[in-house]
Amino acid sequence: MLRLRATGWRAAPAVVLLAGLTGFASGRPAAADPVSLTQTYKCVFPIMEEDPLTVVVKADLPARVKVGEQIPAFRVTSVSKVSKAAATALRTVGGTTLEGVATADVTVQMPEGPLNIGLDNTIPKTPLPQPPADFEVTATGQAPALTFRQPGSVKIDVNSLLLTMTPRDATGAKTSLDTFETECTLDPADQNKTLHTVQVEPGTTDPTDPPDPVQLSFGIKGSSYIKAAKGSAPLTGGIDTRYDPDKGTFDADLGLDPTRGQFTFLGFLPVTADIAFEQTGKTTGTLDTAGSLTSHSEVYVKLTGVSALGLPIGGGPNCGTVEPAQVDLASEGRFQPYKGGKLKGTYTLPGLKDCGGFNDMISTFTAGPGNTIDMDLTYEK
Repeated sequence: MLRLRATGWRAAPAVVLLAGLTGFASGRPAAADPVSLTQTYKCVFPIMEEDPLTVVVKADLPARVKVGEQIPAFRVTSVSKVSKAAATALRTVGGTTLEGVATADVTVQMPEGPLNIGLDNTIPKTPLPQPPADFEVTATGQAPALTFRQPGSVKIDVNSLLLTMTPRDATGAKTSLDTFETECTLDPADQNKTLHTVQVEPGTTDPTDPPDPVQLSFGIKGSSYIKAAKGSAPLTGGIDTRYDPDKGTFDADLGLDPTRGQFTFLGFLPVTADIAFEQTGKTTGTLDTAGSLTSHSEVYVKLTGVSALGLPIGGGPNCGTVEPAQVDLASEGRFQPYKGGKLKGTYTLPGLKDCGGFNDMISTFTAGPGNTIDMDLTYEK
């Protein structure tokens, strides 16, 4: 499986390429021809330190396209020739197979400016030769579609390689090396880095036309801490997003799964609450070229059941906040559209109604400001 991760948007027009990368761009597919690039690297491996690596990258790409014409999603194959010395070192720690991910640092040099991306290519389980000898590791994947919106020359350069590798023993368990990262740099540094050059010619598509929205789905995993109730509840679910790369804005449908929280009332009384969520309207927000994301959601919080010491004290299908909670989140570090990222924020939980005879007490010990949310969004499609 190959994933694309944007890591350095240099200009707003470059973000337009991101829309094409999901395959939503218009225009007929371009004819493709085989292309290949052979590079030599110097890698730093555990135990043995530096070792050479030869990598051959192959793909099918067209020589020419028109503005707005799509290069369909294309298969990428890389074959790495690993030395006998590396095989010996991995065998020494009990390794019999090797698997992992090869991440290539790629720059797409476009007329509107460079776009730096990372291509993650999964390496399947590969037997280590016995007796040790030179061996090859083959990785394949599917790169997303490409569409360009300005005429000119586009170069696809491969700059460096990061290997995340896991050797396993005959039982399938990890060796003493566990999972390790190996940084590989071009050696010599001035060798050819260009996998392919595409000439983008003027076409009938108006480059000022807005692109179709980028549709992205993420899984959610995290938690929310309720300050007044001195406890937290896990958060899971998903969010389906429509992103406008020209404006850097998005709207989304948020779906949080029902959950259960463990809280404390009166400073000592353990309370369990079954919680459900109901979104009002769309989640909205921005994602800029630096990967900074902000979002705003309005969510009713419902307490479908509340128990103290195992005895029901309130809740029910109509028990919930008197108004939606206003939840504002911001990314922690760079948020990457084709990978995801971490979001954090604080919010005020409104008072409760229709929670039974102990409504006011339950509301007193749950409502209020200073509540926090921490969540990870993981790209799904």
